[in-house]
Amino acid sequence: MRRSMMIDLDKCVGCEACVTSCKERWDSGPGAARNWVYEYERDGSGEDLGITFYPGLCMQCETHPCTADCPTGATYMDEKTGVVMVDPDVCIGCGNCISMCAYRARKVDEVKGIVEKCDLCSAYVERGEEPACVATCLAKCRHFGDLDDPSSELVRLNTAKGAKSLVTDAVDIGPKVTYAGAGHRQNIVPHAVSPPKKSHLTRLWSGVTRPFTSYFVPAVMGVAVLGGLLVNLKSRKEKLARKAAVGETPKSLQRHRAGMRFLHWFNALSWVLLLLTGVALMSAERFALFGQGFPSWVSDLFGGAANLIRFHAVLGIVWAVVIVPIFLVYKRGGIEALKEIRLSRDDFLWLRKKPKAMLAESSESLPKQDKYNAGQKLFAMAVLLGTSAIIITGVIMTFHLGSAALVAASIVAHKLAIAVTLLGAAVHVTMAAILREERPALKSMVFGDVDFDYAKHHNKKWVEEIEASSPRGNK
Repeated sequence: MRRSMMIDLDKCVGCEACVTSCKERWDSGPGAARNWVYEYERDGSGEDLGITFYPGLCMQCETHPCTADCPTGATYMDEKTGVVMVDPDVCIGCGNCISMCAYRARKVDEVKGIVEKCDLCSAYVERGEEPACVATCLAKCRHFGDLDDPSSELVRLNTAKGAKSLVTDAVDIGPKVTYAGAGHRQNIVPHAVSPPKKSHLTRLWSGVTRPFTSYFVPAVMGVAVLGGLLVNLKSRKEKLARKAAVGETPKSLQRHRAGMRFLHWFNALSWVLLLLTGVALMSAERFALFGQGFPSWVSDLFGGAANLIRFHAVLGIVWAVVIVPIFLVYKRGGIEALKEIRLSRDDFLWLRKKPKAMLAESSESLPKQDKYNAGQKLFAMAVLLGTSAIIITGVIMTFHLGSAALVAASIVAHKLAIAVTLLGAAVHVTMAAILREERPALKSMVFGDVDFDYAKHHNKKWVEEIEASSPRGNK
């Protein structure tokens, strides 16, 4: 089946009843009609002077290049009917598909926050009704049917009236909608057809974001983990967590309160789920980061892309609602966090000397460090900035806030913020879980306490501050 329409230009009187009925049926916002009627003067003078009315709509193209540039896969061709559709529950209103339409048949509905286009009233046709424009056409110039049914009125009229699609030598993407009236059709073509054009978002994504996210980020993460394993083999086998005297319990310091430990692991689990579902949401051919197989599998697991995007959005909102208040409470409105991640001169020296010390290439002592070392501070900065960017851009995309250009920019900013944060996470995980000498820091995020000797070796400034403020700060 290939649903389509034929329009007899010799009969169209430009009354726009089709446009009105379409807007009423679909409740389209201002400037977002699914069809239109334009008026063009015919070239010439005297008897040749005349008017051509162009009733336009989505041409239901066979190759439909617009679908390749929809990041979430909201626009697609229905395999059963051959109609190009837009799923309003999946569309985020970025408008990225618009420039790829050769017939300018797509508009952003600013009220609904999604892209609108003609789908030949598919939902109503399934119930046995006609498309609204066909039912209300006063001149009876519109005819709807199945191109694959040789007995249909549409096929008969296409042949009888010599109806043809609007194509040029440069642009022929298999439009199924046809027009009768050769003179009028010739007058329309120069105005109606233009080559599909990739948007700024598509070019930026294809040239920068996708390669960076698909290749560079995983490569760096792999190198970080492999480097940590190699450091374990080459580094000095000194045991930093010294054992206390026999019968004496090793002294320890409280490093992380229960609330911050919960926040850390809730954040980590949320990141894993959000990352997997977020990658699956980028399902279009040009936007899928690691091929379309994984997005298709995850979408099926959730019962469709609409359910997947709802889960991702709800989880993102829960994540933000949980982590932000807890963070602000435990970090005194963020003041304590800013103090903890402030870089000092010793931190910059530590960053320069630490790599050599890890590889046992230098016996030079490292500068004293605070409760968190310079590497942990840099990672915390990346997380704070990245999380802020992810939440802001996520809200814009979820609730379709602002213009289509803002939503499109948010897609790039959202993914780049995630990618940069993941780079920092790769180093963070390597340092905390892979390197033997750093594993007590990971244990402190589980149990809350860190061994006193470890802290004195790695976070001497912090220990000295505790000892100076309270001689019994140890327990």
